[in-house]
Amino acid sequence: MFDYYVGIDYSGKASPRQKHTSIQIFEADERGEPRRALGSRSWSRQGCYAYLAGLLREQREGRRGTMIAGMDHGFSFPLSYFRGELPHKPALYSWLDFLQHFDQHWGEAREKPVSAISSPMLPYPNPTELRLTEKFTSSAKSVLHLNPTLISVAFSTHAGLPWIYDLRREFSDVVHIWPYDGLSPPSQMSVIAEVYPSLLYNRYSYPGELAKRDERDAYAISMWLQEQDRTGGLHQYMRLATLTPQQISEVVPLEGWILGVL
Repeated sequence: MFDYYVGIDYSGKASPRQKHTSIQIFEADERGEPRRALGSRSWSRQGCYAYLAGLLREQREGRRGTMIAGMDHGFSFPLSYFRGELPHKPALYSWLDFLQHFDQHWGEAREKPVSAISSPMLPYPNPTELRLTEKFTSSAKSVLHLNPTLISVAFSTHAGLPWIYDLRREFSDVVHIWPYDGLSPPSQMSVIAEVYPSLLYNRYSYPGELAKRDERDAYAISMWLQEQDRTGGLHQYMRLATLTPQQISEVVPLEGWILGVL
C-alpha cells in the first residue's frame, strides 16, 4: 500500500519551535530498518510539521511515493464534546467542524506552549472522559486531562491538533487522515493516523544506540507500520472489523480511532 513508514513520538513540552529529544521521528522504506529522519536526534513541533509537509509536497510533485505516518497524540475528543452545547461551543457534526472549532480556541499552540494559552473552553466538564478507542486499551489516558503536573497525552493532543488541521487543509489532495476521511484510503494517497506505541513496544528488539524510550517508541511505530503493510495486516487493522456497524457509523467518524486497537 505504501512506500514509506514514518513513526513519530510526539510531545507537548516546551514551545512549538523548541527542539528537544522528547519528539522523535523514524522513517523506513519498504525493506530497510527504521532510521532517524534526516539524521536528527531532536525535533520541535514546528519542525515535525515542516517535515511532514515537505514529504507531502514532494509526493504532490511526483518526486516521492506514498507514506503512512503514525503519531502518538489524540486526533479528536470524546463524543460528548461534539454533542454538548456550551457558551463558547455549538454542537459539532463532523471532525472538520471540530478541527475548525478547536483551531479558534487553541490555534495559538502554533506559537506558544499549551500551558500559556487561556482558552474559554477550560475547564472541560469531564476531564477524565475517554473515547471509545481508549476504553479498548488498558492504559490510555484522556485527551482532555490537562493536568499541569503531568505533560501527558492531553498536552500532546492540544499542541498537535493545530498542525494536523494545517496538514489536512493544505494537502487534502495527497493525504488521508485515517479514519476521519474513511476507513479505506484511496490508492496513491498518503495516510496520517493516531497510534499508541505502548501497544507495540514489546514486539521488537532495538538497536543498542537507542537508549531512550522516545526513540524506541518512534522506531517501533515505523517498524510496525512497515511489518503490517508487508504482511497485509495493515488493511485488516484499518477496516475495524471488530466494531459494530453503529460504532463505525456514529462514533468513529467523530472520535476517531487508534490504529492497531481492535
